[in-house]
Amino acid sequence: MKVVSLVLAIFGLAFLSSCDKENKENVTTEKPTIISLTSDKTQIKYGSSEPAKLKCTASGEDLNYIWEVDFGDLFIINSDGSEVQFTASPCCMGEKRISCEVSNGGGKVTKSIIITIIE
Repeated sequence: MKVVSLVLAIFGLAFLSSCDKENKENVTTEKPTIISLTSDKTQIKYGSSEPAKLKCTASGEDLNYIWEVDFGDLFIINSDGSEVQFTASPCCMGEKRISCEVSNGGGKVTKSIIITIIE
């Protein structure tokens, strides 16, 4: 009888141990949320020394920011990548869509803003 009790105790401990490990592995990160995407300017002159400064405010853990624009230059201006400045050259006249993708282990989300390049 003692052997059976010992075997059951060992199986019980092994089962509890595996459940605990399984629960830790199933912890997931929630998908980020973009709260706002803002710019201090809606228009900028090409070749100007005053670029537009854009900021993406997002919630979530371990966030990564990826900025994108078809024409023009984006420069990251803070340590986590949530802020950039946008400059343009004469080839880039007109409306430019600037997108920010925020991602983490839970997924990704993208938001865009329009900045117009003028003479």
